[in-house]
Amino acid sequence: MPTRRRPPTRRAAFTLTELVLVAAMVVVLAAFLVPLLLDVAGMADLVRCQNRMREIGLAYHRYQREHGGLWPPLMTNEAPADMLARIEKETGLKAAPARPAADWGQPGPHWSIVLYPYLGDFRLCTCPADPKNGERGKDVIATGGEHAAALLDAPPESYALNVVLFRTQDDLRRQAGCTWGTHGDVDFNGLQTSTTQAEQRLLFPRLDDRILFFCGASGMTLGSQFNVPFRNRPGLAGCQRWEWHPRRASAAFADEPGCGSNYLFHGGHVEYRDDLPGLWEWGYDLGASAQYP
Repeated sequence: MPTRRRPPTRRAAFTLTELVLVAAMVVVLAAFLVPLLLDVAGMADLVRCQNRMREIGLAYHRYQREHGGLWPPLMTNEAPADMLARIEKETGLKAAPARPAADWGQPGPHWSIVLYPYLGDFRLCTCPADPKNGERGKDVIATGGEHAAALLDAPPESYALNVVLFRTQDDLRRQAGCTWGTHGDVDFNGLQTSTTQAEQRLLFPRLDDRILFFCGASGMTLGSQFNVPFRNRPGLAGCQRWEWHPRRASAAFADEPGCGSNYLFHGGHVEYRDDLPGLWEWGYDLGASAQYP
């Protein structure tokens, strides 16, 4: 006997109420999942940033070892022609054209320029979470900062050297027993020279526990980032930072909970801080009468 075919069953369609409920569930799930995904991505960038800071710290100390303990200069008036030629050959980045003194003059070699042979890759100078990551040249430079550009079409530099460790008050250096930087501005003028690690250890007890670099100084291209990581802010001597980890703050220097920065200390360890570090860690306590923890 021939088998009877069962008539096809008709699928019930979703009602409008069911569709609304499904959409609401998707929205609720997204509200939970999106922050989690952002945190995961932010934590990944935070770890990558810390690794880059360690590489910079290693390069910094390698420079010291090969230069008799001398710290890489903040800036100098003499452009390192051989180094700039090597950088152009290996990276394609050309030195910015010279400018007259009336237009701030030509910036000297920044620490990242001097450390290039030890870094080997300028990408280490850009934090993965930097909002300007991937931009180049004029798109990176802050308005009014064109005079400070050292290299053409350079990527952003996310890390700043703690300039407080190069303080120039002669009387404080004399009190600490230093011999360098104690003779007026003849041997130190406008952050245009350097110091030795031995001298800094006299001036800063527990130097290894002081901040050397920090992440969050976006605004200039590589090779021209101003080293001063402090801006006017009531209550904490002007310390501020761009906050990118693990989530970006709503605005620059917002100091929002859950958003912070990475810090490389002279001893080589890297720490994430949500709150801004204290003044002692920055090195604001110079002088024989300073109180140390």
